[in-house]
Amino acid sequence: MALTLLAAKILGIYLVVGGLMVIIRGKTLPHLMKDFFGHPAVVYLTGVILITLSSVYLLQKNVWDGSWRTIITVLMWATLVKGLSYIFIPGALEKMVNKKLFDFVSLYGLIAIAGGIYLFYLG
Repeated sequence: MALTLLAAKILGIYLVVGGLMVIIRGKTLPHLMKDFFGHPAVVYLTGVILITLSSVYLLQKNVWDGSWRTIITVLMWATLVKGLSYIFIPGALEKMVNKKLFDFVSLYGLIAIAGGIYLFYLG
């Protein structure tokens, strides 16, 4: 249970900080993404880190009981898929990040902040 609480707090902080960054500095996001995908080694290492962190959690606590812990499990599986995508299909991810995505950046930021506060509160 302690691992789930820790994961909830870490994901909560990550989502709040990320959401605030997207709202406050959303106009720099296209430039950040271009720079990020312009360095294949950084994309690869990000994938490795995401796979490692999500695997550590999923090997310990893969909970599907319908409680709030299931939310953490789903987020960790999504993190694992994202890490695998960074390694195996970075070009497809780069194409997904297009101009239309940035039209809704403030909405994504608000959703991330709300989700982060909820997870931090649970943790």
